[in-house]
Amino acid sequence: MPKRKRYDLGEGVLSWPVGEVPFLSQNCVALLGEGNRWVRFTDPPVGQILRLTAVIRTIRGPVLEADLERSVAPSIPFPEEQIVLGYGVLFSGDPHGLGATAIGVLPVENVLRADDWLDRFALYRAHNHIVQLRAETGRAPHIVRQRTPVIAA
Repeated sequence: MPKRKRYDLGEGVLSWPVGEVPFLSQNCVALLGEGNRWVRFTDPPVGQILRLTAVIRTIRGPVLEADLERSVAPSIPFPEEQIVLGYGVLFSGDPHGLGATAIGVLPVENVLRADDWLDRFALYRAHNHIVQLRAETGRAPHIVRQRTPVIAA
């Protein structure tokens, strides 16, 4: 069995980029580092087929509202939980004019809806927590997901 290769991309608060480029806002993640500054991904392995993974380092409170239209709601992860955000060809973007501050994967299989390049359940689970963002070789594991969001009354 070939050894898996892992690329540590950065550590920070997981978010998605905001800005003038909707494509990047909808299909990428970004990290906020110290001083609420966007983390720049130096030399990411762009063009390789990888799984994008967030390892939870510190749990913070969820800040997203449930999205009833898409049937997804935030959930609280466990410390050191590895959350697979997506699997496919890694790419980076520059939505903030600071270099590569957004990263995503172009799916190689039709496993998600056409408008979901990243796993929306995983994104809502990892959002706003401090994570170590990684890109790893190897297939994405099958994950059982919540089908209906849990909404507090």
